[in-house]
Amino acid sequence: MTEHPVLHLPTGETVTILRSGRDGGGTFEIEGVLPPGLAGPPRHRHRTQTETFTVLEGRLRVVVGREARVLRPGETAVVPPTVAHGFANPFDEPARIRATEEPAGPLEDQFRALARAGRMPPLRELAAINVRHGLPFALAGVPEAVQRPVWRLLARLHRG
Repeated sequence: MTEHPVLHLPTGETVTILRSGRDGGGTFEIEGVLPPGLAGPPRHRHRTQTETFTVLEGRLRVVVGREARVLRPGETAVVPPTVAHGFANPFDEPARIRATEEPAGPLEDQFRALARAGRMPPLRELAAINVRHGLPFALAGVPEAVQRPVWRLLARLHRG
């Protein structure tokens, strides 16, 4: 039986990689445990990836486009490409989720970079990952015409 890699993110999340996008299967799949009070990532969008979040235990607040809702065990949210989204666990108990990214994009590399980084997010390395994958990740609310040159500049400043 193959042991799944477990990543510990500086935000307190534990991410178990169930299916690596590096395996050529086209899907990156994780099980994550999100601590209580987790603010989650800033609202963002993926140009070509669909993300799916399913709650296994606890609750998860998700925002997909303009719709905010709370997912409970067994409930799923699907985020199509280009739709701004975010998630958080503002509740008092941990949330255990299953999430997929399809086709696999930069998410696995981003998680691995964050797990290695310690307290401060490695912005230059995250930018380099985004550029290496063709800039599929963008923050919501900031025009891509502004973001793309900034991502490229930060990626050039990365030494790795």
